[in-house]
Amino acid sequence: MALTDTAARQAKPKEKAYTAPDALGLTLYIAPSGIKSWHFRFTWLGKQARISFGTYPDTSLKEARSRRDEAREDIASGIDPRTSRKERKAELVEANGQTFRRVYDEWLAFRTKSISPGTYRIISNLMKLDVLPVLGSRQIDSIKRADVISLIRGIEKRGSVLTAVKARQRMGQVFSYAIATGLIESSPTAEMHAITQKAGPHKPFPFLPFSELPKTIATLQGCNAGRQVKSAVMLMIYTASRPKMVRFAEWSEIDLDTATWIIPASKMKKQRDHAVPLPAQAIEILKSMLPLTGGLRYVFPHRSDPTIPIGTNYANSVIDICKLRGKQSPHGFRHLFSTEMNHRGYNSDWIERQLAHADDNVIRDVYNHANYLEQRRTMMQVWADIITKEDNGA
Repeated sequence: MALTDTAARQAKPKEKAYTAPDALGLTLYIAPSGIKSWHFRFTWLGKQARISFGTYPDTSLKEARSRRDEAREDIASGIDPRTSRKERKAELVEANGQTFRRVYDEWLAFRTKSISPGTYRIISNLMKLDVLPVLGSRQIDSIKRADVISLIRGIEKRGSVLTAVKARQRMGQVFSYAIATGLIESSPTAEMHAITQKAGPHKPFPFLPFSELPKTIATLQGCNAGRQVKSAVMLMIYTASRPKMVRFAEWSEIDLDTATWIIPASKMKKQRDHAVPLPAQAIEILKSMLPLTGGLRYVFPHRSDPTIPIGTNYANSVIDICKLRGKQSPHGFRHLFSTEMNHRGYNSDWIERQLAHADDNVIRDVYNHANYLEQRRTMMQVWADIITKEDNGA
């Protein structure tokens, strides 16, 4: 016989807990303390399970039956009602308050114009993987210092100390934004650097002495790496570019007639176009790639999917295959370029512009951006000739 509201209200506690059944798996559990709570029992994957719908009379008989019916619909659809209920609760909380996720989304949207697409992806990936699953649905004013410490400790325990540091810093920025917008009074990440692990000292990219460059280049060109990845590495060296810049190089950005490669602002950290003069040796590499990839988007496409660029670690892979790990790094070639061309007396502004480094003086930085291309063109040809000459043993 189904329960009535009167029967539920008049149910008295006993020495031992007992249940008063309603219908279709819904029961009213009466504890010896007198607390009454709604339970729904069901079978899931061949096992008996139970879910609570709150206490009576806060949750009425009518509301308990409504929640039971929702759970039965989930089961009929092959959905575990326990999981479904948690998701609905999280959605309700997020819809009716300032959750960490909501404040984070607002903060990131505010920051978007001042950060590069690459930085945006790094922040998004970090927060999606490590922070939002834990704190995303929490009201931002309910998050305590202990919650943040627990999250950071979990990241540290898996050995990702640098990730833990970055997570703490990004969370701190979100909480600072919340303070500035009047949502909270203080940040639970304040002074946390005193009790969390520190990232190890920065280790510079390894590089061999310039006198070893002939042997290094010969090793790169003679090792058993694929033709395409070796060509990509050599283009990187000839232009003193970052590995990522070469990886995403597109034919539409390259003008072989004017020997110029224009990398659009959307790909650059400083959000401005970057002109790269191409020495003759770089042009030769690109012309050798034309019959292979000229009809594709990327100069150096992925071998298993030509619609995307070569892998992220292509340059390091070549270094590994050529047995140069720990001796020479891809970024180390940029250091060699800077050191050698400064030593030869070239204008440091030209060198910094070629390396796509920004000038601290904003006005001068804008002015320099409009100049130096032809000066850099001459300088880069000298650099490429040095490499070529040394490679030929001259």
